[in-house]
Amino acid sequence: MGCSAIVTTARKSPAKCLDTTHRRKEQAVQKETFDVPRKGDESGNNMIMKMRLSSGREIFGFATENTYGGEWDLGPTWTYLIAAEPTFLLDVGRRGNGGKLLDMIQCSGFDPYELELVVLSHGHEDHDGGLFELIERTGARIVAHEIYRRLIRPYPQKAPSEKKDFPAACWQCPMPESFWKKNCVQYHKERAGLAVDGLDVSGKNLADGISVFHVPGHSPDSLSFLIDKEAILVGDTILPGITPHPTREHAFSMTKDILGRYREADEIYGLRAYIRSLKRLKGIGEEMPGLTILPGHRLFYRDRWNWIDLETRTTELIEHHIQRCGDILQSLRGGPKRPEEIVEKCFEARLLKGFGSDMALNEVLSHCELLEISKDVVFGVDGRISATHRTGFESLIRDLG
Repeated sequence: MGCSAIVTTARKSPAKCLDTTHRRKEQAVQKETFDVPRKGDESGNNMIMKMRLSSGREIFGFATENTYGGEWDLGPTWTYLIAAEPTFLLDVGRRGNGGKLLDMIQCSGFDPYELELVVLSHGHEDHDGGLFELIERTGARIVAHEIYRRLIRPYPQKAPSEKKDFPAACWQCPMPESFWKKNCVQYHKERAGLAVDGLDVSGKNLADGISVFHVPGHSPDSLSFLIDKEAILVGDTILPGITPHPTREHAFSMTKDILGRYREADEIYGLRAYIRSLKRLKGIGEEMPGLTILPGHRLFYRDRWNWIDLETRTTELIEHHIQRCGDILQSLRGGPKRPEEIVEKCFEARLLKGFGSDMALNEVLSHCELLEISKDVVFGVDGRISATHRTGFESLIRDLG
């Protein structure tokens, strides 16, 4: 969710790539092998990874730079090229990365100008920011969830006054005004004009052996892709080492008129939607132990590979959100508090630097929405939040399905 200046990069031939290093995954359950045709830095920036599944299908991973400055560091955005009919690219990284990404695709041995299809895991700028440049050069078709196609358009008559010219996806963005005024204006203008095919995920496959799952919560349009029952591309729904922030159900009140068939906020927004998505993915992990998880960030970070188990990681994330709800109630024992005061009680100071404070506030409000639904807190007219001395949140979360 941010932008950078356009960067152009000279095209390379595969012969100029760095030497290939054969690797074997660290987990015993991971049977696939992978190579590194091009090394990156300690965070993985500009790395190319090649994986061959036991089915014979190849997946290439490209670590595109994702630096916003300051203390906020998710690591590079990983985009993936999947050999299929047709071969498709999942995500494109931030704005300004289109040329670099084409160069990386060519370095992997594919002709990027023959790319036919780009699929999006979700509509955040660090995943679709490079779309305009890449499509302009290749003419590839864009596919995303139907919600994405609706949210990238502006609706001036429905938008809040300060975001009249911004698309619906941005009306509830947690980033501060100083950020989106500086970084997002041109990105949204470019994105709004793109032709996008809406993807129907109701039990259909994207291609032979590739199943699509709608997993809203982090973003209402989030998708995951199961490849040959051996690997799963999870976007930002599951990340190693960090917890993806959930959306807020409150966003639905502003967008429900443009989203078609969705009638309830928790179908696609908020912590309840996110927990349901985690449980759906956990079920896949239970059914198919040993799946290779390919996330949108931190596959490689701080000089190490971060291979995770789907069932284990989804369980950890669910427990994290239960713990966060408990921490919020604990912080309210001394009396009503403003959301910003709860943030200071529940997060370490180092996590609140730069944009971290905005992300933390969004997470607290998302959890407080659930706590209000479970009748554990009430919102006062003065904006302060009070505990009701109930603790129904854990039962609510565990019963979601």
